[in-house]
Amino acid sequence: MNSKTQRSRSGTAIIFLKRFFPALIFVCACVLPISLGSAETGQGRVAEKHTENTVEPVVEDAAEEAEQVESKTTRPEALKGPTTVHFLVFVLNVSKIDDAGQNFTANVFLRLRWKDPRLAKSDGAIRQIPLEAVWNPRILLANQQGRVARALPEVVQVHPDGTVLYFQRYTGKFSQRLMLADFPRDTHSFIIQFVAAGYSADELTFEPDLVRNIRGGSMAKEVSLPDWKILQYETRSDPYNPIEEINAAAFEFRFVAQRHVAYYLWQVVLPLVVVVIMSWTAFWIGREHINVRIAVATSSILTLVAHRFVLATLLPRLPYMTRLDYFTVGSTLLVLLALIAVIVTGFLVVHRQERKAQSIDHWARGAFPAAFLLLVSWFMVG
Repeated sequence: MNSKTQRSRSGTAIIFLKRFFPALIFVCACVLPISLGSAETGQGRVAEKHTENTVEPVVEDAAEEAEQVESKTTRPEALKGPTTVHFLVFVLNVSKIDDAGQNFTANVFLRLRWKDPRLAKSDGAIRQIPLEAVWNPRILLANQQGRVARALPEVVQVHPDGTVLYFQRYTGKFSQRLMLADFPRDTHSFIIQFVAAGYSADELTFEPDLVRNIRGGSMAKEVSLPDWKILQYETRSDPYNPIEEINAAAFEFRFVAQRHVAYYLWQVVLPLVVVVIMSWTAFWIGREHINVRIAVATSSILTLVAHRFVLATLLPRLPYMTRLDYFTVGSTLLVLLALIAVIVTGFLVVHRQERKAQSIDHWARGAFPAAFLLLVSWFMVG
């Protein structure tokens, strides 16, 4: 009984599989591709959405970075013409003028102002931004000598309307060629040259700024120059042309100073006058004391030679003579002529020509002071 029942169930199952198996296969064949396609579509949408979410920030960052690079390297409103930069220079002090080194030491304050609409913001706050993060005229000191210290940080103040302010204080040496032909009664112009590196006069225009009735710049009333007097000063906006092919945008602060001659009168000229007058005393010493007369004239020449070595340290090695050089050489020649006159009179006395020796002494007592007086007059007035 049990075996028959099992056989009937097996037969029924076989019959069921034969009838419904093809239909089951057909259903699987139709449903599985649809399910797989839906799954793939869902995954694709997720991937596409992820890609969009990833690409959009990258594009925005790249655009922002490109905008920042452009704002740092491109002049504001470059297509409208030259960029205008307003300048204000204030010379706080001039502590030294070195004739031998052909330079002067100064303490200078600089303010620059320009407008960059790309930096404008409507939040009403003044921002401080590193100088290298914005466009700037890249100011260089064309005639700086050695290292010039900068006392202020390299930042700019950006106002809400896009106005940019830059402040800096420079302390150091500035080279200046000095024509010393009229030394020590000389007057010179001294220049602090500011140059915009990489910009020509057609791309950048410097204009003097106006602040509290000061236009372009000013200078302290008292500076640390005991032997110089400041006569005048001015600011100028002129291109920088070190060679014919360069026409860089630039501006300068120029001041004129005159040397105080009183120091050199007391320390240089007066000792020379004393030495020259000392050489004339030989003409009032008795002609019988020939050795004493020659010793006085000789010692005067040696003193002048030593004095000349001291004067050499005051000036550089020049290819021309200065006023003081002419005065020194003239004084030396007068002393040399006095020595020659003393030797001649001694020779005449030895050869018993006393009258001629006396005539030379009398002539020398008037001629040498007159000649030296003319030399001193030329040095002081001519």
